[in-house]
Amino acid sequence: MTSQNQLTHRNHEASLIARHAVWIACAAAILVVGACSDEEPQQSAPIVQAPPPPPPPPPEPTVEDIASLMKSLSIDERVSLPEDLAPKTTEERKAVLLFWNAFAKGDQTTAGGMMSERDAKVLKKLTEGSGWAKSTVGIKSIEVQCKNDSKGFATFAIITSDLPDRALLWDAADEDGKIVFTSFPGPPDILDHLSGTDSIAAWKKYVNDMFEKYANLPDEEVEIPQSKVEEGEEASDGGSGGGGTPTPPSGTGGGSLKKQKRAPIPD
Repeated sequence: MTSQNQLTHRNHEASLIARHAVWIACAAAILVVGACSDEEPQQSAPIVQAPPPPPPPPPEPTVEDIASLMKSLSIDERVSLPEDLAPKTTEERKAVLLFWNAFAKGDQTTAGGMMSERDAKVLKKLTEGSGWAKSTVGIKSIEVQCKNDSKGFATFAIITSDLPDRALLWDAADEDGKIVFTSFPGPPDILDHLSGTDSIAAWKKYVNDMFEKYANLPDEEVEIPQSKVEEGEEASDGGSGGGGTPTPPSGTGGGSLKKQKRAPIPD
């Protein structure tokens, strides 16, 4: 009986030890889980995305070539404007072609509608007589060139006809969405003073130098030999040069110049 009791007691102790071991293991597992749950979760590094590429630059404005404009606007073939001497925008190209086309066709209505107010008044006087007709009849060619500047562009032309060759220079600028042409001063013999490939710059330099010369003279009136058209007066030959309408308008020829400081005329 003693041996049997001892065996039973040992089995009971072994069972208790086994149970304690299970409880200890469970407690340890709970502690481990609890410890893990107390730790802050690790944050993954933010994903840095590369910035999007910049948008492509806007396309260059399309400028219509002179040949196409000549055709679409029905420009007279006597008007010649090389591509490399044309304005930089389509609207300016249209304006300058239509302007010189009016000279080639003797269209005083179109020409006057594109001129400054002063020049349009001079043209009106010419058309009331025969000055405009004499200046535009028999035109054989109008060789045009343009040069852009900060305010717009200048346009120069040599007109060949039955009359002596004439050189005309106009400044053009956008005024309230409309390109307006203003005659530039110059003497009748301006062609004799143009040299090099840039006739516009040469013309303006000559006029600036002339104004500077007369500004430095003593205080007296100096006659400048230029053509002049007064109200009711007609040009005998349509003029031989000078800026403005084929016959130089008032303000671009003749008259006297008193000594005074003049601001240089921009190139």
